[in-house]
Order: sequence, then structure tokens, then C-alpha cells
Amino acid sequence: MKLRIIWIDDSTAWVRSVRSDIEDALTQEGFTLEILQFQNTDDAYSAIFESYVDLILVDCNLPGQDNGDQFIVRLRRNRCFANIVYYSQDVANLASVRADKYFQHTSPRDDITDTLGLVSEQMYRKYHHPAFMRGMLLSEFIDLENLMEELIAKFFRNQAAFFKENIIYKGGESYSFATKQKFISRMLKHENLSAAQKSQIQEIGFSSSSFSTKILECRNVLAHAFPAYDDLTGTIKLMSSIKEVEFTSDWFHQTREDIHLFKKKIRNILSLNLHELINP
Repeated sequence: MKLRIIWIDDSTAWVRSVRSDIEDALTQEGFTLEILQFQNTDDAYSAIFESYVDLILVDCNLPGQDNGDQFIVRLRRNRCFANIVYYSQDVANLASVRADKYFQHTSPRDDITDTLGLVSEQMYRKYHHPAFMRGMLLSEFIDLENLMEELIAKFFRNQAAFFKENIIYKGGESYSFATKQKFISRMLKHENLSAAQKSQIQEIGFSSSSFSTKILECRNVLAHAFPAYDDLTGTIKLMSSIKEVEFTSDWFHQTREDIHLFKKKIRNILSLNLHELINP
């Protein structure tokens, strides 16, 4: 199983000295590692939102817009809920971040490999527990839907709050996930868009067919999933009442990757400020 890691530390010499030990600690449960290293929070922030991240290792004192603890707060405010290990040479610095024991850990620098060994074991148990993975993916789907609502509301400019409160939130099934996607697709074909803007949208690639297959179908399968006891293995498996799916860790990770791909697409569309033309 692949484990995607962002590691932020401006001391390249220290990172080189401990990297092999850290890799050993993280692979003890059989994970295959994909590690991206950064020396400042600015570059790391962009990479984190390019795709999903399983684990973020962040030092306390860093160059860039934020220090380590400020960086974590910014990530959480922008809906990044990856596991985080926050470490420092000075133990007193760790008091600035409260460890929650599930998704956030603090560690003195000298104890980082021991901490990551525990984190690796914990993540393995989570990623092989269908109920946990189901809950995490449903949260990711909700986050994607929130981004879609943010985009839709933008098209209504000064009436955005009214539209969300009275149309989206009160629409129930009549304003479902699929309906929101269709609304966005129509807006992306608006007659006021220039050829250059249409070309930008095509590059983003927010197609209805891809969205239906990779997002709507998987979301519906997961929403109708339930636990069942497997007599052969003596374990609890996840079953879906609408489609036969083998809920392996690979299925969960691929679905999560697809969700984050569409999150990125929505953020890119948001950056185009299309509401200035569609609803001037």
C-alpha cells in the first residue's frame, strides 16, 4: 500500500542523516513510501493540495509564510485532515500544538523514528479497517460537495448567501450531488465565456462522464455499504447493497485520489472568476 508523505524541514543535512531510519520506521507495516521533501511551508502548501496526502512531517522552525505550528492551523482551516507529526529540537516548542492522538502527533526530534513507528502501526490498522476508510471517504465526498457549492454560490455574487440557504440547503434530493454537477457543467458552457476561457476549462477537464464514473458511482456504492461478518476469515467486511465491490485498500486509495483530483479541478475553476462574466 502506498503512503504519500510531505516532509518539511530546512535542515537538509539532518534530513539526510535520519531519512533511512525514518523510512525503516514507516515501512515496518509494509507501506510503500512516496516522499516529497520541502524546505519551506510555501512550496509544501501547494504540493499538499495537488493530491491527497497520508502523512505530513513538519519541523517547528521553518522559513516561509508560516512556522510549523501556524502552518498546521492553516492546513486545518483549509480542510486538510492528513495525519501530521510535528517535531522540534526544543521540546518546549511542542506545547504550541496540541496532539490529538489520532491525526496529529508531537515529537522531540531525537524520538522521531520511535514516534513514526507508532504512527505507521496506527495508520495500518486504520487503512485496513473498512468502517474507518468508509467514514474517511464519505468525509472527502462531503468536502468535494462543499467546494462545488462554493463555486455555484459564486455565480450568484451578492445573492450567494441567500441562494445557499434557500435553494441548495433546502433543496434536499432535488438539489443533489448530481444536480450540482449538472449546474456547474452548464455554467462552464455559458455563452459569455471567451474562446480562451473555454480552452482553460477544457484543460481543467471537469467532464460529466468522468465525474459520474469516478465520483457519483463510487459515492453511491459507499453510501449504501454495510458491515457483514465473513465466516471464512472471521473478519468484518464491507458490502454494498447496490453493487458488488471488493473494498480493498487499493479501491479506497484510488477513490480518494479521484476525489482529490476533482477537488483540484474545482479550485482551478474557482480561480478563473467566471462569475464576473456569467453574472456581471
